[in-house]
Amino acid sequence: MANADSVEELLKKTPKEPDFVIDGIHFGRGGSYYDENTSTHLRHKTTEVKCWRIVGEKLEAIESKNEFFSSETYIVRWKSNTEYLRFEEVLSTRDNEIYFYWKGEDAPKGHSPLPECIEKDNPPVERIVQWAEPPAFLQLFSGKFVVHIGKHSLLSKAPHLYILRGELEEELHLYELPLKRGNLRSRTSFVVFNPDEKSSIIWHGKNSNAHCKESIRKATEKIFGPKYTEITEGSENDKLIYLVENEDCFNAPLKLIDYTPRLFYFNKITGSFLTTEIDCSHNSSHITPFPFLQSHLYTPEQPAIFLLDDNDEIWIWYGWDQDEDDGFKTECFIMAINYAKQKSKNIKRLVKLQKVIAGFEPDSFTHLFPVWQKRQDIAQLQEKAGVLLSANPLIEVISPEEAPDT
Repeated sequence: MANADSVEELLKKTPKEPDFVIDGIHFGRGGSYYDENTSTHLRHKTTEVKCWRIVGEKLEAIESKNEFFSSETYIVRWKSNTEYLRFEEVLSTRDNEIYFYWKGEDAPKGHSPLPECIEKDNPPVERIVQWAEPPAFLQLFSGKFVVHIGKHSLLSKAPHLYILRGELEEELHLYELPLKRGNLRSRTSFVVFNPDEKSSIIWHGKNSNAHCKESIRKATEKIFGPKYTEITEGSENDKLIYLVENEDCFNAPLKLIDYTPRLFYFNKITGSFLTTEIDCSHNSSHITPFPFLQSHLYTPEQPAIFLLDDNDEIWIWYGWDQDEDDGFKTECFIMAINYAKQKSKNIKRLVKLQKVIAGFEPDSFTHLFPVWQKRQDIAQLQEKAGVLLSANPLIEVISPEEAPDT
């Protein structure tokens, strides 16, 4: 059962540092790893990176190894040398050859076999997908990784919109989004690249912090070149005529984003009530404006219930097929209430606890994610099941004085 003590422990927990492990080796973020159990430092040095596009059953070498396309799949071969050190003394070394099998979000779904020329040698292979690449993969591109929409043969000369991802300079990457205002987010920065003019416009959301702004400048220069101008949300002019001006867009409130949101999955998989925190794939010590994806909510087996902590706004998200026992729902609700109360006490501010239902997520919720696709199929399922959508998702406003004594 959720109680104040377990909630306080959740709030005290710090996110884990990403650690890429393959073939029995800990790569950490890609450059080094410290093994506390053996007091051994692993230092990794990249010796070669090669990239191929998978075309049918063949591999096609690509010239711009930092440019991928969302409708395609790629093989990346990473060769490295690992030194094992203790107190700066080299104990041993080994050479590594690792393959990444990368699949774009619009590529054909399902498990695809490796090309025979690779599979016959049975090398260590890590399958990864767009939006969830580990830092060890991103660091291979030194902050120049970019994913365009579609296929390489269909890249148009029209302007393109890209969202910034990653917080460390060597892990910065850009993903292309459809060119419309509804895809802009106030808590980060974007770039619009015009291939004809070979120039860029950097757009800063009104809640984008200084680190985001500096990061997108660096990414833009590395990927598209030094010719760019900058504008801030609310001060747009005809320079952004490419964007859909008439679209009805969400106007996010001005807010200091000095925290990274957190996401918790409520479940009874083991028979007991459990709260599992979801980790961001590229977590770092810097503030991450969008650590989670829509797929984190929609991929788990339903029914599912999540708690999203956006500092002074706590959301409890209910999936579909909500046929679990009322006791579990009650435990989830009590956990959310106690969490919100303890959070209010910790940050010494009012906290809003809000309910959101799958298929009917309001803009104020969907804009906590880097991109969101409206799921009409889920909305229709909910309506058939008789799920009623409340016009006001607010459950309760909690003050610091309401926190339980611990």
